[in-house]
Amino acid sequence: MSAQVDQLVEELETINKRSFQMSFSVHKDSSLRSELAGEASLLKKRLLVIAEEIEHINPAVHKQWFHRISESFLDLDFVVTETDVTSLRLGDIIRWG
Repeated sequence: MSAQVDQLVEELETINKRSFQMSFSVHKDSSLRSELAGEASLLKKRLLVIAEEIEHINPAVHKQWFHRISESFLDLDFVVTETDVTSLRLGDIIRWG
């Protein structure tokens, strides 16, 4: 991979972790939604930009990351909006505890 792709992947990893932390926090305490929604909106926009850049530079890496990008996007969307749609990982926690 190129240095640029490496840097974008590193940022994706950070967003992936943060998005799950945020969605889990909101699941546990919905009052945190208002506190975290601004950050989640910014991360959603950045996530889409990164995904497009990676797809343009290296489609194979984008394919590797597609599931985690999707999960992150759904987690961030859950934080921003009061939706019943969740990522698979958060959905598993909600279902199985």
